[in-house]
Amino acid sequence: MARIDLIPVPQPPVAGSASLSLPGAPSAAPGALRGSESFGDMLSNLLSTTNDLQIRASEQSQALLSGESKNIHETMIALEKANVSFRFLNQVRNKALEAYREVQRMQM
Repeated sequence: MARIDLIPVPQPPVAGSASLSLPGAPSAAPGALRGSESFGDMLSNLLSTTNDLQIRASEQSQALLSGESKNIHETMIALEKANVSFRFLNQVRNKALEAYREVQRMQM
């Protein structure tokens, strides 16, 4: 008979105690941003975090495909984290370009 390893599942946060956030994204709490962190620093941090998540997801999927890993759940979670982080980064990029174009259209 095959052996099944159980993985502990983290409990969801209690309502009102904390909100979900993306790694690398600033916290939504008031005063959470440090005064020294600029928008460029935030983008750089988000870009490197997204890249790390993409690399980790790729490594885990390769391990699953090669048979080194049997944990499809962790692989799917890593892939989805990378996907959400990339989509968030893409939306930040789109909003920044939209703001830049709006400034360009302003008449002096």
